[in-house]
Amino acid sequence: MDSIPTTTAAERRFEKTAIAGLYRRANGTYYSRYSLNGKRTWRCLHTDVFTIAKLRHAQRAGVIEEARQQGVTINTDLRTLGALARALETEVSKSTAAASTKRQYSVWIARLKANWPGDFETAQARLVSRNTITGLRKYLLSSASRPQQADRLGYRPAVVNQTLTALRLMLNIAVRNGVIILNPFSDEGAIHQSIYLPEETRRPDLPSNENIERIFFDMARVYEPERFDETTLRYYQSCAENAAEHARFLAYSGLRLSEANEITWEDIKADYIVVRGTKTAMSHRNVPIIPPMRELLQQLRQKRISGRVLGCKSCIDSLQRSCRRLSLPVLRHHDLRHYFATACIESGVPIPTVSDWLGHADGGALLMRTYRHLRDRHSLEAAKLVTLTAQPAPATPGSPAAAAC
Repeated sequence: MDSIPTTTAAERRFEKTAIAGLYRRANGTYYSRYSLNGKRTWRCLHTDVFTIAKLRHAQRAGVIEEARQQGVTINTDLRTLGALARALETEVSKSTAAASTKRQYSVWIARLKANWPGDFETAQARLVSRNTITGLRKYLLSSASRPQQADRLGYRPAVVNQTLTALRLMLNIAVRNGVIILNPFSDEGAIHQSIYLPEETRRPDLPSNENIERIFFDMARVYEPERFDETTLRYYQSCAENAAEHARFLAYSGLRLSEANEITWEDIKADYIVVRGTKTAMSHRNVPIIPPMRELLQQLRQKRISGRVLGCKSCIDSLQRSCRRLSLPVLRHHDLRHYFATACIESGVPIPTVSDWLGHADGGALLMRTYRHLRDRHSLEAAKLVTLTAQPAPATPGSPAAAAC
């Protein structure tokens, strides 16, 4: 006597359709049922329209078959976002990326955890949909509170995209381990639009050359020196001078903070600085020594003749205090890099050349977007040199004009 096939409780809650593996729940939503290496699971198709469900089910069937042929197995230990976050951190820690890059990923993951709508640790990866991600994106952009900045809500688009990237990489791990079949980041929606926010290039609000020098001069000062004894005053004066020199070095070289901090006197050549960058292939480069930098290096030579050129690794506190004291826009380390780029472009250095000096790998595309206002201004000046006035034709031999000559 043939045995009667048994059905699970989950199967009894679903209604079969004419398509194998495609089921309809009592609320009208369609689901796919599939098995991978002996493990059977259900996945919501997020629609109650049969024709759409049929197409999505067929798409998933193809992906499942590809995963089956590749030998993918379902790793039940990676079903939650908490477990996936730890898996991503492990992968990043074992990678060959720079230490600063690894720290950035940790910050992105921490921001994702802090702003997840609900219990991040136990949230199921299979329940993360495009709508979940777009909701998170909206919250990060407009409502998320910033650490140490309680008066400001929401992050810049670039920061939002970084946080979403951490989630995308976690879900990629889930796909590789058979926890989910499709990463919702690959879903472009009804109008084929990316989940990521459009790129927003920040145009820095930079002070004039005169004001930037005022900032550097102010950074080197010790206010109310009469409050300190001689030893303490020497210490604070040294710290102030180191911070001002650090800021000048960034502004006169255009180096990233991490690059500037690694420069040694062996990297200082007669006419250029050897930068051993690690961010991109183009970040390893030679940056020419401009006149203000040459003067600064001569001053630094009197303090240190070997080892690292700079006496401190950050000038941000001193820089921002001076900006506030002088009622000027508050600058970041990276704004000094923008200042260098601006000064070079305004001095007539071609944008592709400036891009090479900065270590960009895009041949100047980013600079063209960021400094379009400078390019347009120079274009207007160049347009004044263009003339369409007809020039007199050169005299031919034997003509009256030639005879007059």
